[in-house]
Amino acid sequence: MRTTAGCLFMGKKKYSKPRLDIEKQVQLLEQQGLKIDDAPEACRILSVVGYYRFSGYLHPFKLPHKDNTRRTFKPNITFNYIWNLYQFDRELRLLVSDAIEKIEVAFRASISDVTSKEYGLFWYTDNKFYRNPSQHLSLMRKIDGLLKKPEEVFLQHYLEKYHDPKYPPIWMIIEALSFGTCSKLFSNIQSISIRNKISSIFEQHTTIIESWMKVIVWIRNICAHHSRLWNRWLVEAPIIPKNEPLHEYLFNHNRKFIVCAYLFENLLRTIVPNNHWKNHLFNLFEKYSQYPGGTMGFNQEWKSDPFWR
Repeated sequence: MRTTAGCLFMGKKKYSKPRLDIEKQVQLLEQQGLKIDDAPEACRILSVVGYYRFSGYLHPFKLPHKDNTRRTFKPNITFNYIWNLYQFDRELRLLVSDAIEKIEVAFRASISDVTSKEYGLFWYTDNKFYRNPSQHLSLMRKIDGLLKKPEEVFLQHYLEKYHDPKYPPIWMIIEALSFGTCSKLFSNIQSISIRNKISSIFEQHTTIIESWMKVIVWIRNICAHHSRLWNRWLVEAPIIPKNEPLHEYLFNHNRKFIVCAYLFENLLRTIVPNNHWKNHLFNLFEKYSQYPGGTMGFNQEWKSDPFWR
């Protein structure tokens, strides 16, 4: 059968997997070969984490399918090993979120400072400053939505006290918009000179920052939804500066987390000199040394590379 979108549904079947109680979920994992020393504790963990979320960490440790049978676990894989991997990923997300917060705040501030100085307080309402008018229209619709039911106190205060101009100054709006919308606003600014001035806070060209911010927005959403970051394949590969000594290695691993770690450390060095983010990353990998970083793009000598030293 072909839909109007041209999608074929030949070979698809009705979803028929039954709901399993937590105790049966644990039994199923044991039947598949996962070693579980403490079944009640495994039940407790699955009750607060959820089997489906936890299963994202299980799949890489299963053997390939054989005929139509269920996949089984590789020898000697334990529930505790996977649970500790989950803890590693959780701590990694917290560390990444800390880096993103600093980068995001600096990015917002730079957009506000540069554009308000060059274009005035309310420039964002005028489509002449944008490369794509339709994207600007979409932006204004989002802003109208924010102002219709303002959640931020500073927006409520502006609307209660002022009637002209209709829209608040850029420094208020930039704080109310989502990070993803801020990234799109930046990319849509007509003047490359202005975009370069904004990017200068990170000491990178606008093309690099546009690319990196798209990736960081995506990673931020992963962390915000507490989704798996370990072993995650990047949807979009960021641009690696050609003068970067690690260019070839990062380019060959441009869909893996090591590239994200490079972006965070690179950007943090310029906005938070003498920060200790990389040391926290080192400590995290040492704490969970049983999990090799190869699936994330880290080779055994990565810490000794001049960039990380």
